[in-house]
Amino acid sequence: MSAPGIPPSPRPASLRRYFVWLLLGVIGLFVGGMALSVVFSLRANEAAEMRLLRLEAEQATASVTRDWNYYQEVVDNLAHDSDLIDLMLVGTDMEKQTWAKARQRLLPGVLGLALTSPAGKIYGNAAAQRVGPLCLRELSNTLNGERNQVLVHRDKPGFEHVDLLTEVRSPDGEILGKIFTSVRMAQLQRIVDDSTRPGDAIRLLDASGQTVVGSGAVSGARREVRVPVPAMGWTLVAQAPVRFGGFGGWLQILAGILTLAGVLGLLIVTALRMRRPVMQDIAAAQDALSCLTRDESVPPIITRYVEFVPVAENINRIALHLKEQRDQLEHLSLTDSLTELPNRRAFEMVFAQALGLAERHQAIALVMIDIDYFKGVNDRYGHGVGDQVLLALAQSLKALTRRADMAARLAGDEFTVLLSGLDPAGVNAWYQRLDDHFKARLGALGLELQTGLSAGQTWLGSAGADSMNEALIRADRALYRAKALGRGQLVQEATLPPE
Repeated sequence: MSAPGIPPSPRPASLRRYFVWLLLGVIGLFVGGMALSVVFSLRANEAAEMRLLRLEAEQATASVTRDWNYYQEVVDNLAHDSDLIDLMLVGTDMEKQTWAKARQRLLPGVLGLALTSPAGKIYGNAAAQRVGPLCLRELSNTLNGERNQVLVHRDKPGFEHVDLLTEVRSPDGEILGKIFTSVRMAQLQRIVDDSTRPGDAIRLLDASGQTVVGSGAVSGARREVRVPVPAMGWTLVAQAPVRFGGFGGWLQILAGILTLAGVLGLLIVTALRMRRPVMQDIAAAQDALSCLTRDESVPPIITRYVEFVPVAENINRIALHLKEQRDQLEHLSLTDSLTELPNRRAFEMVFAQALGLAERHQAIALVMIDIDYFKGVNDRYGHGVGDQVLLALAQSLKALTRRADMAARLAGDEFTVLLSGLDPAGVNAWYQRLDDHFKARLGALGLELQTGLSAGQTWLGSAGADSMNEALIRADRALYRAKALGRGQLVQEATLPPE
């Protein structure tokens, strides 16, 4: 009971109760932060996986379409050859067969090639021109209007192929006959194999839904992307397994849980002996851990008590480790592991800036480079020598590209370079220096290989509304012309740089 005239003293607060409530608050904060971090990490990982899968499918579709269009364009060019038109008008069956066999030997990946009459009759011996019974039957169906899609023939193992049929017309438009071409499916299989990431699967389906070629297999839960291939009437299906979080994400969560357990244990022991100073150190640790859960930079923790030194060191070490890990992952995501050149993702990031410069009337050249006979080098000497050739080209590109330029490896032996401030003559001189440097590197390594560099070049902004895909297609088309002209040279786009 209080003395008369003296107000009653306030009821003392329970420090233990405050500590319990503080402890519950800290636990709730960490649990909530970890839960949100897990949810956001899983969703971000899912979105990233879908983007990568769609990019993989679109790149594979572009490669298949480019390969198919190449054969279509070659056959179309043959159909417009004036010598062929004269041959169709006055040539004998044997001369037409001789022409077909000669062209067949010149086209890589072509199984059979023959000339037909407008009524569908094969000129010469069908078997000698590798036109089988099934192809003859499908040819008859096509000429009778019963086929409107690209068909696949698998009647003979090892000779699987798809067919192309192109009309040969006279100058006045009269149909003189047709060119019948069978393209090996091994060409498509190689493209699908090269486009499939480890653990993923890609299948190319024909119009009836049957698999034409495929690579890889995915079991269990999976993600799927379907991309149409309009040029062929087919569909490309890319699949990837559902990966929850990934190794890095789960490691980050485990690190957070372990950190939480250590911090809470130290809180219980030290808070009973020290009140305000301990709470101040706890607040500092709590702020640091909150920064970790938000993926923010963590300032070094300096404690006044030796009991908190291990916690502070752990948090600082975890923060430093996570920062180094993020930096390393960012570097790996933008760098080709073999050549240490920027990869396709890095090229896409820089391309937008280069296109902006081109739109401001700066000359930006896009050069696509391919190593001649690279597959033959791999087949004859092995992939180890092939890797040395790729490294030799990468070192040459690093030596000859300026700070304002960029060289990247897109895939396989396909490289791209962005050159700024050069005119057509300057681009050609740069290519000559690159070719000489590359061959010198091969010589210095003791590699006496019959290879060189073919290149195609286009100017950014030369089209009305330019984009990366359109620029790559133009450069790739120029590269194919360089190969068609005998390889070992640079073919430049006919248009001039934007002024």
